[in-house]
Amino acid sequence: MNERPLIGILYSDCACRDNEMRIRTYVSRKYSNAVLLSGGDPILLPAPFIHGVSLNELHRLAERYLNLVDGILLAGGEDVHPKFQDEDPIPALGCVNIFRDEFELIVAELAYNKFKKPMLGICRGIQVMAIALGGMVHQDITSMASVQHSQASPRWSLTHYVSFSPNTKLSEIAGEEKLMVNSFHHQAVKAVPFGFSTAAETSDGIIEAIESNDAKRFCLGVQWHPEETFESDEFSRALFKSFVDNCK
Repeated sequence: MNERPLIGILYSDCACRDNEMRIRTYVSRKYSNAVLLSGGDPILLPAPFIHGVSLNELHRLAERYLNLVDGILLAGGEDVHPKFQDEDPIPALGCVNIFRDEFELIVAELAYNKFKKPMLGICRGIQVMAIALGGMVHQDITSMASVQHSQASPRWSLTHYVSFSPNTKLSEIAGEEKLMVNSFHHQAVKAVPFGFSTAAETSDGIIEAIESNDAKRFCLGVQWHPEETFESDEFSRALFKSFVDNCK
């Protein structure tokens, strides 16, 4: 019997065309590598990027995926369209992908409320998690930020501190009151879903992590990119290891 949990990765989609005018769907290998090196087996779960797919069909496919896997990883990528929190887009909104948004919001809601699957959200993933479970997201944090949240440094570079809320799962994983992380975002969680708490924030008060208040469950979202720092950063490895271990 294979004791390695199967981790479903809902992955990035690129709406841009390459030099041969073909649309490319992609995911960084760093997510799957981090899962593999943490004791799990990754599997990519594509959204149906097709016009006219019914909500019933989206739910059917989401439930099929969730019956297959032991945990869900929500990867980074585009902005979430604000229509999913009943807002109009502001001028600073970036690229969005309605197909991906609609499907991932369904998967995240079902994973948490019906299937009780462990879930890790990364960057966009924390935002999807928040909206799917009843929270809200800032469309753009530029006017309220005094920390560089979209770094000019390489993706593997740790650039700013996050402070961990005491007595949270994330603070236990970190083993420190604050640590440095990498950062590539202009959106962030504005309102934490019911049953969740803020698990980390920056010195300018931006929410950097949320987690379920249920100590028996692993449902955690982070605004940074631990898959990019997995090889060099002990905290990043510990975060993935904790997630994969909770999927067993």
